[in-house]
Amino acid sequence: MRAHRHGPQGSGGGEREGRATGRRGADRGRGRRGARAPESLTVRVTIAVPASIANLGPGFDILAIAVQLQNEVHAELSDGPLSIDPGSGFDGALRNPEHNRITRAYSRACGALNVATDGAHFSCVNRIPFARGLGSSAAAALGGVLAAVALHHAPWDEQMVLDCVEGVEGHRDNAAAALLGGLAICAPGAPAVQMHVPDELRAVVFLPDAELETDAARRVVAGEFSRADAIFNASRCALLIRALAMRDYATLGDAMDDRWHQPARARLIPQAAHLMAAAREAGAAGAALAGAGPSVVALTVRDPAETAAALERAAATVRIAGHAVTLKVRNYGARVDVHA
Repeated sequence: MRAHRHGPQGSGGGEREGRATGRRGADRGRGRRGARAPESLTVRVTIAVPASIANLGPGFDILAIAVQLQNEVHAELSDGPLSIDPGSGFDGALRNPEHNRITRAYSRACGALNVATDGAHFSCVNRIPFARGLGSSAAAALGGVLAAVALHHAPWDEQMVLDCVEGVEGHRDNAAAALLGGLAICAPGAPAVQMHVPDELRAVVFLPDAELETDAARRVVAGEFSRADAIFNASRCALLIRALAMRDYATLGDAMDDRWHQPARARLIPQAAHLMAAAREAGAAGAALAGAGPSVVALTVRDPAETAAALERAAATVRIAGHAVTLKVRNYGARVDVHA
């Protein structure tokens, strides 16, 4: 697993890159499996999990990139029952551990690790917009799983972490990008892999004020596709990976074409095509839905401010309230800070 592990540094809100210093296996905690770590070793951890943009272009459930915006999950061992403070802006239902993705994922991971699920308290700092296509739910689930392995000093690997997240989320592309950083490539039956994304690339995202639940957006996507559409999307996935690897931005626009999820979701987000066209006209290399929507992402190496302005102008013409943000890609994954 490539979550970055640091020594005691406080909660921190920065987005700086760190070195991966954690080690696999039980020797990290110097304790036997299933035993709580002595309080002198680990009683509190902070998990910083980046936002991610999945279903990138033709890469439905396959391709996702991590970007420089993060949530923080603070977890500590306690003598009480499992509990959580979900942070500002969330209703009382998410204070129930059975209804919160962080604590649900934590419990699932504890089960996989054969450690107790009670005796932990969580609190959250939320910066990733909820239900906008930036992987907020995957960030929550990944934070819970990483808290379990960090607090309990238990053996882990990337496959176990992503399996636990998928058990809560139903898919793993967002979580793979948030865990590994860069461009995550998820192939069923094979380990997720990471590819470095060019640092000069910017993701300009238009965030509508209105939310769109991922479950609703997934239901409109057909379960089967024609042979022609399958060939089209497979070819575009290959082009997209090559374009990013070779910095071939002239190809990126065609590479982000899709015949699977975006045409289906256009029924829920009919104005998205107008915004994508405006971004390309402003010089963006390519544009697509961000995740399941409703946000639109434009990838650019030119003036991101002009792309952001073009997206906001286009949204105003079709009366969509919202705003654009410019995000750097993040080529490193989630960070684990241990507080002695």
